[in-house]
Amino acid sequence: MKYIKVALNLPLNQSFSYKVPPELSSRVKIGGRILVPFGKRILSGFVVEEIKRREAKSRSREIIRVLDDFLPGDNLLKLGRWISEYYYCSLGQALHSIFPIEQTFKIHKDEKKDKELLVSQKADKEPSASQIFRKFGVRGKEVFLFRAEDREKRAFFYLSLIKEVLKEKKQVILIVPEISYIPFLQELIQPYYEGEIAIIHSRLSPKKRYEEWCKIERGEASLTIGTRSAVFAPCPRLGLIIIEEEENSAYKQIETPRYHLREVAVKRAEIEGFPVALFTGSPSLESWHRAKSGIYKSVRPSRSKSNFPEVEIVDMRTEKDRLFSFSLEREIRKNLQENNPTLLFLNRRGFANFLLCLECGRVPRCPNCNIGLTFHLKGKLICHYCAYEERAPRICPSCKGSYFRQAGLGTEQVEMKARKRFSGASIRRGDLDAINSPSLYKKLRADLWEKKIDILVGTQLVIREEILKHMSLVGVVLADGLLNLPDFRAGEYLFQLLLKIKRLMKQEGRLVIQTYNPTHYAIKAVVSKEEDFYQKESEIRKDLGYPPYLHWTRILLEGRTKTRIEEVAKALKKRLDGEKIEFLGPSPCPFGKIKGKYRYHLVLKDENLSLIRQILKKKLNSLFSGIRGVKGIVDVDPLRTM
Repeated sequence: MKYIKVALNLPLNQSFSYKVPPELSSRVKIGGRILVPFGKRILSGFVVEEIKRREAKSRSREIIRVLDDFLPGDNLLKLGRWISEYYYCSLGQALHSIFPIEQTFKIHKDEKKDKELLVSQKADKEPSASQIFRKFGVRGKEVFLFRAEDREKRAFFYLSLIKEVLKEKKQVILIVPEISYIPFLQELIQPYYEGEIAIIHSRLSPKKRYEEWCKIERGEASLTIGTRSAVFAPCPRLGLIIIEEEENSAYKQIETPRYHLREVAVKRAEIEGFPVALFTGSPSLESWHRAKSGIYKSVRPSRSKSNFPEVEIVDMRTEKDRLFSFSLEREIRKNLQENNPTLLFLNRRGFANFLLCLECGRVPRCPNCNIGLTFHLKGKLICHYCAYEERAPRICPSCKGSYFRQAGLGTEQVEMKARKRFSGASIRRGDLDAINSPSLYKKLRADLWEKKIDILVGTQLVIREEILKHMSLVGVVLADGLLNLPDFRAGEYLFQLLLKIKRLMKQEGRLVIQTYNPTHYAIKAVVSKEEDFYQKESEIRKDLGYPPYLHWTRILLEGRTKTRIEEVAKALKKRLDGEKIEFLGPSPCPFGKIKGKYRYHLVLKDENLSLIRQILKKKLNSLFSGIRGVKGIVDVDPLRTM
């Protein structure tokens, strides 16, 4: 009888022994997926080791069946073990993230196709990318950081790189941050490429996703385009991973394992021996720092001669109107006369940020999240975290006063004020309250194309190329809302957002940024030298011990009983006080209660991530196990700390 160790998709740092019945013995292999009994449940797992009978538990149960004959291969198994170690999760959780399909299907196997990439002369107009790439060779492990502002120009670089790799009869994975990017790239690449393109993203049906997976594994698709999980595509001859918009925060997974796509891609390249090409208009500070340090090879193609929109920074401290500065109103009226659309951007939906009692100062808060409820028109107070909703009070429940003030700005208020100020204009709102389905978003795009919208008031939902390319005027109503988020990366996020708007809107247009902090380096750098932002932000991060100079690992505690959370937080601190490691907290999170759960966090800081892992295993593992009512979450290299 054969005995094996199986890794299950559970938060347990151990594998479990099982017996293999003789009739299944020939099909059970290392890396294979099987179905096993676990307590009263039946779970899928990965075979990670074959063991001798004496090493197995005396009462080992038999596996139920082999799910399929797909094997991830030694390289993907190595990658899974690295993810488990680096991101502090179980091996089973890591392997299930690599191959997340829980069911299998009978797939018709087509005859293997052998088609080559054809690239037109148009793609070869920008030879610098392929020349530099060819210099280091497609077999190297280098990471290239390509900084090019224009997205279409970057896409033609992709073509030249793909051409070099396919000459070697190897495969390419092209990764994008959002599903909406995929049709654009398919349309751009397909005329120059006659081979199969595999598509991987979360909205595919399980059967379609499995079909694409098998097509890649059989080598029938030389090019795979997809979102984050495409980094695990089972390419047998992988020669290159390309990552578009490497700075995009969508590349950090928010569920276990909380991996970052860029780091996983670089590690896979190291294991399998191929290069990675990171493309960006404004790199993350981590990638900028690595390029400066020589870890990444920086490539900055010649800049386009085409002009970017003119940028104006408006000091709102000198303006009479808190919503429409003199410059913004003038430009909107000019746009209306010329029949050109305007986008007014504010990253806050609702009418006002909160409702304030002017007699006692009370702000109505969500009972589940302890966050100020956002005031909406029609007298509603809504929590944008758990969707709790109540009617706005006429009488203050605390002091029985009847004087309330609607404080702060939201897109509903901007829309209402715009209708009053620019009567006769066709005004539409683009946020999750108004655009809550794909069909409504398609209608918004169609109406913009047909010039049925004069002024669009929107949040980050509409900061996309298909929207911005229509805009000759974008007004950032209040940049300070993003700048003052309780997150050390707030300045970086604002800087990247403003640059994105600037690069995607019409070149002959105008970007008006309204702010109460016009001298902030993140805002000034959008107008002057972009490198100024990176230099200043880098200095601040280094002085304060922030990433990328130190590794951070965030420990988040969640639970429904506040006193229990506080007890565990104090126990954490007590265990860490004697260790030679710097840490922040524990303290309540900036959003201290969400969906009925109280939240505390603590951040471990050190240059050496392995030291942090040792402390987690030695001091904190036992604290997480057996604590009822408290969930402990470990997030290595967190992007958000709110």
